[in-house]
Amino acid sequence: MPMPIQNQESYISIPVARTPHSVRIRRDSVLNNPIGSFKGVNSLGRFASSFSRAQSFRTIEPIHGNPRSYFKDDDELYDPDTLAPSQQGDRLSTVLQRGTPSVYSYGAVQDHDSSFADFTESTPLVLKKVETKGKVVTVIAGQSTAPQTIFNSVNVLIGIGLLALPLGLRHAGWVIGVPALSLCALLTFYSADLLSKCMDTDPTLMTYSDLAYVTFGPKGRSLISLLFSLDLLASGVSLIVLFADSLNALIPSIPINHFKILAFFLLSPPSFLPLNVLSLISLFGITSTISVVVIIFISGFLKADSPGSLIQFAPTNLYPETFADGLIAIGILMAPFGGHAIFPNLKVDMRHPHKFQDCLITTYGVTYLTDMSMAVIGFLMFGGNVKEEITKSVLLTTGYPKWTYIVICSLMAIVPFSKTPLNARPIIAIFDHMFNLQEISNLTGVKYYFNSGLKIFIRFMVNAMFVFVAILFPEFDKIIAFMGAGLCFLLCLILPASFYLSICRDTVSQREKIFCHCLIVFSAILSIVGIGAAIIY
Repeated sequence: MPMPIQNQESYISIPVARTPHSVRIRRDSVLNNPIGSFKGVNSLGRFASSFSRAQSFRTIEPIHGNPRSYFKDDDELYDPDTLAPSQQGDRLSTVLQRGTPSVYSYGAVQDHDSSFADFTESTPLVLKKVETKGKVVTVIAGQSTAPQTIFNSVNVLIGIGLLALPLGLRHAGWVIGVPALSLCALLTFYSADLLSKCMDTDPTLMTYSDLAYVTFGPKGRSLISLLFSLDLLASGVSLIVLFADSLNALIPSIPINHFKILAFFLLSPPSFLPLNVLSLISLFGITSTISVVVIIFISGFLKADSPGSLIQFAPTNLYPETFADGLIAIGILMAPFGGHAIFPNLKVDMRHPHKFQDCLITTYGVTYLTDMSMAVIGFLMFGGNVKEEITKSVLLTTGYPKWTYIVICSLMAIVPFSKTPLNARPIIAIFDHMFNLQEISNLTGVKYYFNSGLKIFIRFMVNAMFVFVAILFPEFDKIIAFMGAGLCFLLCLILPASFYLSICRDTVSQREKIFCHCLIVFSAILSIVGIGAAIIY
């Protein structure tokens, strides 16, 4: 059973202001202020702060200095009150991290200039002390309300993967595709709840990487870091492909690779922006994605004849036309539900974590309705002729009002611009750490200019890597299928079930053990088959 947590009512807030080499601690919390001082917990400003924190959780930052204060590699806890004040500053500045400098994790707060400033420019991080297992430990004091958590969770799950769902449904057919998409939603909801139960066993568990560490040790944490990096790389590449496909559909006279090179020049400058600005820009990407779904739905009623009409449906298929079609559909239908890596952070950031399951129910209700609607609408509009992205199908079909093409193309250009810098940022942080470029303000002379130039080069290099891979692998549906089969099955089903069997082993019923083991084996088989299909076909 989860250990009871006794609050010590001692809050610590990491302030917005930064210092060159240390973190100043103040013992006042926004949670202790009168409600009127911040105009309600669900005010627009509070939603903005919660959203900004959620975006920072999505980054992978390198670990510096000592391991996390309350979760050491030798599994020993220590009492922060036994540290000297100077030591507390260093420990609290790395409160979200643990491990060796080669390990990366989600949701970092560091004591280095740039990284710490990027996080705290958006909102202070509030910490509190609790007693558990006879030790007093420092943990995050959640600030987000249930509506804010639902908003952040929906934003995580509704991404560009839904643009390939009509093609996934075409590959699988109605009889297999609709139940398969529903099953993906149901199983990932179940596994998200397993993650929540694992988090309840110990207040010092705060990230997905924490759960991997407890289950598999340091190697598990390194595996998660590798998977996160691959996920970010694949996401960045898919955004470049989406950008180029959309513009090429509108202006076919220009070669598609030229648009990918154009994407490099347009998307590289935002990589230099601070996190709080990138978080704001990313909101435009989320809005654009939802707007595309709405516009495609409206466009279906603006055209009377097939293809591309919701008045006269295109011919569709009940079953996969070939065995290969059924295999490639596996990853495409799974891809939209790949947000599990951030769910632990979102729960920790809640004011009332016990409401997280209710938030998941609402989140998955909204996400499932959106994804299924997109899949069904796109398949009915274009049938067997649907392209890799539903937007490409619309742009290549004549008969819509002119404004439709311009608006969809514009929105598809905004999505990569708003999301790619956030995907590039964690990879950039890895290279910055490899070359020890976190702090260059103390350097002088040639070394300062050399390191500054190297930081600039790394940011351009990462974006060039996205473009290079996008040129090598130009098929959007294959990228999405690989992400779904290779990463989503592992991060969203296999690992959560493994975490639950290990961390909650004393409370897991025999029926749950059987189900989780079956889920792991079934998911592993589908993952291997889906990866093979994405590579071969």
